[in-house]
Parts: sequence; C-alpha cells; structure tokens
Amino acid sequence: MNMWLTLTTMVIVGAFIGGLTNLIAIKMLFRPFNTIYIGKFKVPFTPGLIPKRRHQLAVQLGETVTKHLLTAEGVQTKMNESGFRSEMTELVQGEVKRFLQSDITLKELLKKDFGVEDVQSRIQTTTETWLVNRMKKMLEDSDSKEMKDVLPEKFVAAGEEKLPEVVDWLLNKGVLYLESPEGRKALASGIDAFLMDKGMLVNMVSMFFGNVSIAEKVQPELIKFLKHDNTKETLLKLLQQEYRGFMEKRMGEAVGMLNVPDITTALAKEITKRLPIEEYLDTPLSTLAETIEGWVLNELTPKAVAAGLNLFAARLEVLLEKMHLAKIVEEQVETFSLQRLEEIIISIAKSELKMITWLGALLGGIIGLVQAILVLFL
Repeated sequence: MNMWLTLTTMVIVGAFIGGLTNLIAIKMLFRPFNTIYIGKFKVPFTPGLIPKRRHQLAVQLGETVTKHLLTAEGVQTKMNESGFRSEMTELVQGEVKRFLQSDITLKELLKKDFGVEDVQSRIQTTTETWLVNRMKKMLEDSDSKEMKDVLPEKFVAAGEEKLPEVVDWLLNKGVLYLESPEGRKALASGIDAFLMDKGMLVNMVSMFFGNVSIAEKVQPELIKFLKHDNTKETLLKLLQQEYRGFMEKRMGEAVGMLNVPDITTALAKEITKRLPIEEYLDTPLSTLAETIEGWVLNELTPKAVAAGLNLFAARLEVLLEKMHLAKIVEEQVETFSLQRLEEIIISIAKSELKMITWLGALLGGIIGLVQAILVLFL
C-alpha cells in the first residue's frame, strides 16, 4: 500500500512541478513588465523576456517587415494583378461618380476643401495676366515676320472679304450724316469757313447761286457722289491696297504703330470680363458634369488609374525607402502596450499554450514515476 501511495504522490508532485514550471516560463515571457528591486538589488529575470528585449524585438520586426513581408517586389506583383486593378478602378469610379453628382458648387468646393477665398477675383486676375503674357510672347516671337504670316490665313482672307461691307457701311454713314440737320449744318459751316477769306470769289459764287445757300447746292451733289458706283469701287480699291500693304508689314513695324502694352492689357481685360467665370463657379458640379460624366467615368478614370498604378509601381522601391517602414514598425512596437500585446498573443495561441502547460505536467509526471520506481527498487 505504501508503494502505491509513494508512486502516486511522486507522479502528482512531478506533474504539478512540470506544469507549474512551464506555466511560469510562459508568464515570464511578458511578466513582470518592469524591473523589480529589493532595496538596491535587482530581482533576477525582471523584467520579462519580451519587455526586456523590447527594443531588439522592435528592430528585428522592422527589418523583417521591410525585407521579407512588405517588399517592393511583392507589392508590385499585387499591383499588377488584373483583379486588383479592376477593384481599384471600380473604387475610383465610385468616388468620381459621387463627386460629379454632388450638388456642391466649384466656389464652395474650393473654399471648403482648399481654403481658397475670393475665387472669382483670383481666376480673373490669373487669366488676365496669362493672356497678357501670352500675347506679349507671341508678339516678341513674331517681331520679324510679316503680319500675313503671323495671323491665321483664314483671318487674313476674311478681313479682305469684309472690305466691301466696310465700304458700304462708311458710304451709308456718310450719306446719313449729310442728310441729317447736324450734317447740313457742319457742311454749311465748312463751306463758309473755306470761302471766308476768298474775297471776290465769294461774291462771284454768291451771284452765281443767287439767294440759294451754297451748302444746299453742294449737299445733293456730295450725296450723289457717295452713292455712285465709281466712288464705291475707288474707295474699295484704296482700302484693299492699304489692307494688303498693312498685312505685308513686319510685325515689329506694325506693333510700333500701336500702343501695344495698352492694347494687350485692355484686350486681356475685355476677354476675361466676357468669360462666364462667376456663372460656372456658382453652378453645381452635377450640372457642369452632365455632358462629360460618361466620358470621365468610362474613359478618363480607367486610364488615369492605370497610369497612376504604373507610376506608383515604378517608384515604389524609392517610396518605401523614403517612408522608412522599418523605423515606423520599430516606433510602433516601442509604444505598443505590453499588456495589450500579451492579451493578443495569448488569445491567438491560447490552446497551444495550454498544451505546453499540460505537456510540462505530463513530462513532470513521467519523471516523478521514474523517480518513484528507482527509489522503490534500488
């Protein structure tokens, strides 16, 4: 009876010691979290293994992540997969569609997301400055060229085609002016001023016309002259000659005849003023994008996503190097709560850790049994 009691006791004690030893070893991986002192003496094996080697663990994890887990080659392979690219394209298309169908205006968008105030004034100023600089650059580059070579061919031809209309407009304006009271008065004043210092010539003309005003005689003749086909033809030929001569002038010479800085500035202001900037800024994006939404979503977005992924993949190695991922992982591990880390590892390997504890108990029990047998039979 004493023999079986001895065997059982030694097996139980051995199992208890083995299981407890493994349990303590597992706990000592994390605990204690801090160094323990008794007086001035440091308690051995404090802190636990992981807290004690926390820095080395952080460094090793950082190197492992960058060298073996999150590598440029691995990420590039993933990015080049057709499935991943399709998912990214669908994701971006969804975001673009949501953006294009929103009721926010451009003015509100620029103010809300980019902090840009007084958008209209900024756009007008920028556009005006750009137009002035572009016109000045064009004039400088074309300084030695003829006007007809600088201006578009259709523009030059259209200008000459408009000359008959210009002649008709000028002659009609002249006729209307002569027929108006203001025109008759101006004609009479002009004739009187011309004949005022002619002396005898005035008397002779007055005798010839009698009591009728000279202006009343001259006015109908001038109107006939302006309406005559020969007058129109002569004036047209004169304008054509001057127009062609102007078009053959060097740009620098033609510009010298004008006050270019004032003209370019005034023209840029006028063009900018006529642009519907305010109207577009106050229009919702959903309205602005009605005509281009399909093109943006189905054509532009897939091409943009593909180009962006290709560029990202090509520069990925440099990007990862600049991000210093190893340092980021190291810093995160350094600041991670040891208690939380312990909970995570234990929750993941709970069953395995229990098996290790029971394995220690089993080995301890076997060792206790062997010891009991040796004690009893030796």
